[in-house]
Amino acid sequence: MKIAFNTANLVARVSGYHFELKHWGEQHARTVRETDEAAWRAICHDIAGAGSWAVEVWEAHAAPEALNEEKAAAWKRILDEAGLTPVGYAGKLSSRTVQICRWLGIPCINGGLGSLSLADADTLCQSSGVRFHFENHPEKSAEEILAKIDGGSEWVGVCIDTGWLGTQAISAPDAIRTLGLLVRHVHIKDVKAHGGHETCLLGSGIVDVGGCLQALRDMGYEGWYSWEDEPEDRNPLDSAVQNRQRIEEHLAQ
Repeated sequence: MKIAFNTANLVARVSGYHFELKHWGEQHARTVRETDEAAWRAICHDIAGAGSWAVEVWEAHAAPEALNEEKAAAWKRILDEAGLTPVGYAGKLSSRTVQICRWLGIPCINGGLGSLSLADADTLCQSSGVRFHFENHPEKSAEEILAKIDGGSEWVGVCIDTGWLGTQAISAPDAIRTLGLLVRHVHIKDVKAHGGHETCLLGSGIVDVGGCLQALRDMGYEGWYSWEDEPEDRNPLDSAVQNRQRIEEHLAQ
């Protein structure tokens, strides 16, 4: 099954698994500073040790301001050593992040447009062969998500984040059905309550995770299920097997 571990789950790793969501930017910057070759090797082997074989690489772990071609080659060797396949890059679209994807063999970027226009994004993706999937956060409807990509294209689609749909009190299964085939990557996430973004074990919060997976199956989705749990007070690797198994159980039904 196409289930991946998103390394953004480890946002709190550099602070001993204690942080506040409002300080995400500080955690990102610290992760960039502290992710050397030894740290990246430990991350990859911990993820593989939890039973995952595919990863989505968070921008802070392969940052454009810190990675060059030589360093990227070392990152790729470590992924290979750990038996991990990189299937996505969670970050902003830019010429630099596209280059990182090409170095690491990553097929798509899932996140924000940054400073690029949609026309520039489409041109960059076509010329590089790296696809872009817009990830929802503040959007309050499927129609608003759709408007952000102007209906999408062959190269520009949607990365649906089910947790942020829950935060915005949107029915995630309904949003998935509305967006249809434009959903080309999925961040499967659960949150404890509408209006907040405290993540939790899949199926234990207010997001209809089972309904999301059913909606995706019904429309013939063939992309990746990149699960996310970015806790502020615990190590997500402790529940990694449970999260993966919950997705597997739903998909096997």
